[in-house]
Amino acid sequence: MKAKSKKVGASREIKTQEIKAKPVVSKPPSLPTINNATQFVNRSDLVRPRELVQGLVHQGTKAVLSGGSKTCKTWILLDLALSVATGRAFLRWPTTRGKVLFVNLEIHECFFKERLEQLMGSRGITHADRLHLLNLRGTNVNLNALVEQIIVQAEGKRYAMIIIDPVYKIMAGKSENSASAVSQVCNSLERIAKTTGAAVVFAHHFTKGNAKNKRMIDRMSGSGVFGREPDTIISLTGHTQPDCYTVEMVLRNLAPQDSFVVQWQHPAMVERDDLDPEDMRPERGGANEANDNAVLALLDAGPLASREWETRSIALGISRRTYFRVKSRLLSHHRVAYDRQTRTWSLVAPAPDPTPDTSAAGARSATDALRRVPRRARRVGHTSNTPPTPVPTPPAFNPEDRPINFDL
Repeated sequence: MKAKSKKVGASREIKTQEIKAKPVVSKPPSLPTINNATQFVNRSDLVRPRELVQGLVHQGTKAVLSGGSKTCKTWILLDLALSVATGRAFLRWPTTRGKVLFVNLEIHECFFKERLEQLMGSRGITHADRLHLLNLRGTNVNLNALVEQIIVQAEGKRYAMIIIDPVYKIMAGKSENSASAVSQVCNSLERIAKTTGAAVVFAHHFTKGNAKNKRMIDRMSGSGVFGREPDTIISLTGHTQPDCYTVEMVLRNLAPQDSFVVQWQHPAMVERDDLDPEDMRPERGGANEANDNAVLALLDAGPLASREWETRSIALGISRRTYFRVKSRLLSHHRVAYDRQTRTWSLVAPAPDPTPDTSAAGARSATDALRRVPRRARRVGHTSNTPPTPVPTPPAFNPEDRPINFDL
């Protein structure tokens, strides 16, 4: 009994010690101290970073090249890398020579080699020792592992610019429509820029649809973070002329610049001063418009029940999923209507023209319509074809019109 009581007492003592133990408080992350404005303005250690691409990109900042699918974005970024690595002009902008790391995530090594050879040959470059390559096509790339690998390999090399092409390749398992996921990617790119001191440039694609009718920062696919996080945004939008693109810029730390037009002349883009940058190509309606018209045409002969309309649409080669998407789009645009009594779908008649018909034929049709209205309804103005009788407006009050009381 004594042994048992000793064990119980020991266990209680241990529990008491556990309860009395102080909780471990994690230290908050180290943040810069707060300065007043006078101290901040008088700081001499803040030096403006050099412009790697004059008027376009500072060292240590982030930039994105955005454009539609197959708009030669990799060619343009490779041309940018060669320009900075050799100190030559990139399109219309002079560059400052510095080391460049190009992280290739998309192009097979042999084809990437051919592209580099063609660009160097067209520009008369025989040596590009300041351009370093990291080919990761076919490698399962994890975002955190890639960031660590770049930081480790970049240590001591003093890269001026790091290009990652394309950014969607490092978003495995993440949705580009998620603001938190895109913010995590952009924070990782910011870490690369801050740790290495290099400008980080990446490529991203446009969303589907008519890019011309959207604001430039909203043309990129996915979350709006892509259009608000970078310091420099360069956009390529299709031009009405073949193989031509309008180049637009949004610059956070530099003066705004006018847009201009470039043309693809293999293996590089060349500037076209003779073309109007505002003359951008409107995108075609594509498959959406074709499907909408095909499904809508089935109602030309008359109303259809839901199952019959669906069956006929599928017979045209439209999938069931696409049919429901089209029907929802037609309903939201008020092009079809559903009758709950007959349980059928029908076309919505276009709204009448609000412009009054002042012609003689219009006057005769209005008179004929009025004759069909009962006389009593005409007098009280209950017919929709007759404008309502105007109510007389009382005259405005005037103090001078008051009667004078002579008894006062």
